[in-house]
Amino acid sequence: MKLRINGKYHEIDADPGETLLNVLRDRLNLLGSVDLCGKGECGACIVLINNKAQKACQVTVGSLSGDRVRTIEGIPENHPVREAWKFENVIECSYCKSGQIMKAIALLSRMLNPSKEDIREALNTDHCTCGENPKIIRAINKASKYSYDS
Repeated sequence: MKLRINGKYHEIDADPGETLLNVLRDRLNLLGSVDLCGKGECGACIVLINNKAQKACQVTVGSLSGDRVRTIEGIPENHPVREAWKFENVIECSYCKSGQIMKAIALLSRMLNPSKEDIREALNTDHCTCGENPKIIRAINKASKYSYDS
């Protein structure tokens, strides 16, 4: 099957029922989407599918006909969200970092100036235990001030 990931097409030999997370990590060596819970509860494996945040452990590769998938590896280091993470010194433990960044990008692609409540709601499915949420909210707010192509 052919998948479009980070702007490139990949021929993948996989069962259509296999999860996107397994294909990303095991076949393409894209390790930024973290395999933490495998049940869709933690948000550590979030990717963008057609600019919408999706949990890669809950998506089968057979369901992705023609869809555009972006992983954290497909987000440039100078992207406004990543820059805002650095500016706010969001250190995180790294388990949920890529998922949080991907959710922030998805939010900002559909809402130019989200309120703190909008940001909290967008992040509510991530399981973050490191206590960086106030910094994450500030970082997303800062990134929202920039115009960019998600």
